[in-house]
Amino acid sequence: MREVHVPRGAVHGWRDFLVHIGTIAVGLLLALALEQAVLAVHHHLQREEIEQQMQAVLNWDLQLNQRNFRQLDGFRAYVEELRAAINSHLRGGTRLAQPPVSDARSGSFLRYPNLAPYEVAKQNGTVGLLPTMRLRQYARIALARDYLLADRVSFTAAIEELEAFQKRYVDYRGTMTMDAQDTTPELDSLSPAELTEYRIILGRVIAQTDLLYGRLDLVDQEIKALLAGARTEEELLDSSVRARPRGFGVPAKAPFDSPGNAADTVDTTTR
Repeated sequence: MREVHVPRGAVHGWRDFLVHIGTIAVGLLLALALEQAVLAVHHHLQREEIEQQMQAVLNWDLQLNQRNFRQLDGFRAYVEELRAAINSHLRGGTRLAQPPVSDARSGSFLRYPNLAPYEVAKQNGTVGLLPTMRLRQYARIALARDYLLADRVSFTAAIEELEAFQKRYVDYRGTMTMDAQDTTPELDSLSPAELTEYRIILGRVIAQTDLLYGRLDLVDQEIKALLAGARTEEELLDSSVRARPRGFGVPAKAPFDSPGNAADTVDTTTR
């Protein structure tokens, strides 16, 4: 606050008194106005900084998501091939070959979306400088990301159960969730009861993989909607749902869609 100095000289009569008081009042008002102007400019710069940081982080998140989708696609295909081979062994007759006992698709290291600028702004209180609509959009993406991270725990638990089963029969270092390739036992060496247990565990792994994939797809679509110019939380959600009419984690154009189906008319961004 700038200092306001009273005019020098003695005060004689009401007129001088009013001039004296008026000078002080005008000085205080000017000082307050200047302080508020400086504060408003500072807050504007803080908002711009948060928005610029979030734009950069969200664009980087989209790149991470593409990498994660490719890893999850490969991992799910590997697990499904292994389960199909087990099913053929249990049914008898022609047996499908199991995937290589050390398959590169079995290991993955997922990198989850980052919302660091928004989280830091919440901690230091500057998040309150954002417009309400933008704040709601960031909060919506953060909520979807929280569900994703929660499901990551279940996904990791399913992988740990699978590895615990496999390490009864073969020994290998590391873990599949940290990009280490697992080593599967030879299916011919397992009993029907062991194959059945193996199949049940793989079923849980597939279910948790699909859930994680869907959660990641939701976050990805919400980020794309925001960066594409969604103005409100409702627009963000509506745009995300339109992009995935069959549900998150399921491509809008499934292989069995025929020309002319509603799904074919949806404008989506290919992963």
